Amino acid sequence: MNIPPASFRVTPYGEVDAEALERLHDDYDTIQLLRLVDGLDLLLKEMNNIGGLRDGLLRVHAMAKTVLDGAALSVSVTEGGSIWEEAESLDEDLVELGNWLASVRVQLKPLIELMPVDPH
Repeated sequence: MNIPPASFRVTPYGEVDAEALERLHDDYDTIQLLRLVDGLDLLLKEMNNIGGLRDGLLRVHAMAKTVLDGAALSVSVTEGGSIWEEAESLDEDLVELGNWLASVRVQLKPLIELMPVDPH
């Protein structure tokens, strides 16, 4: 009887697709994952540990309530720039965060492809 080789390999972290594992042995640089951690650390520092992003969104909301809805001032006019400058700054942070997230997804995709193929 001719038994085909297993389509999966057993690892300490579960079964993985054997062909995908072989491809990754040749092409995947695990150090890239550590670089992503470094990139996240830098982004969080620039955004004041994501709290800065949250605070910025709340500040723009308060400014918009005043400008668009006629609400009383709740953000000091000396505290920041114009509403569009604040919104633009938030947008730049979000673009940086989005780019970082996209690069994380690129690095994770090959690892996701290790999922063994269900023969059924």
